[in-house]
Amino acid sequence: MAKRAPRADGVEEGSLVIVPLPNGTTRVLWMLEVATYEGLAPYGGKRYFRFLVMEGTLPESPGNDELAALHVAASPGGAFPGRANVWKGWFCGDLPDDFRVVGARASPQEHDSLRAAQGTMVFQGAEDVRAELYKSWRMIHDRPALEAEWARAREAREERQRERQRTRTLPKMLREKAFVSWSEMWPPRVVREARRIFHDATRDLITLQAKGTKRQRTAVLKRIVTELNALYDTEGCIETVEREAVILRIEELASLVGVSNEDEKLTGHRDW
Repeated sequence: MAKRAPRADGVEEGSLVIVPLPNGTTRVLWMLEVATYEGLAPYGGKRYFRFLVMEGTLPESPGNDELAALHVAASPGGAFPGRANVWKGWFCGDLPDDFRVVGARASPQEHDSLRAAQGTMVFQGAEDVRAELYKSWRMIHDRPALEAEWARAREAREERQRERQRTRTLPKMLREKAFVSWSEMWPPRVVREARRIFHDATRDLITLQAKGTKRQRTAVLKRIVTELNALYDTEGCIETVEREAVILRIEELASLVGVSNEDEKLTGHRDW
């Protein structure tokens, strides 16, 4: 459930909002919906924005003629079947101070294809939107350097992962700060509880390494999913990205204690 958001910063349906980019240019968002969730976490009480991205880059303070000439940008991912090929987005949370209203445009009619939810890109927040817009500029104007950065970052990640795989132990996993990226999307209590569930299970597996049976170790690993089911029931906090991270970590623990998740025998009872 949502209600129309307060207009303290002037951002409302139909607003044209400027997004400054690191290269000194700007992009414009056309707001389709600005509202506040009244439901449960993680969005409860937060404002969300559904928008269209306008094509082209503009100076910091575009004039009325420049704004009037803007067209909706094409989607980077291509057209959704049966829908217009336009760049739609959504994010929840606060707007940075430099996201300014620079004009307004009448909103599309209710049944206009521009309003269709299909093909909408979901962002982690306003800064994620800015980063994606800047990346789209660099893909056209600075692509060789951007691709070189991606290659270096990928190589560094792969080396860190290889090193972790070579040296991974239960005590090391017990000390790891898991699910760091979750803090960008979920309340601290959710992240703390997920970490607590894995911490307790890892500690119990360490205890069972010396004298425990394979059945006992399996029970501990399955308990992780049972407790995460309870967390999911109250918080709705496990989506695709989180699910993959959770299953991977369970399988990493399992591999260290001689247990397999083949046929999802450890994770098949998940509700998420």
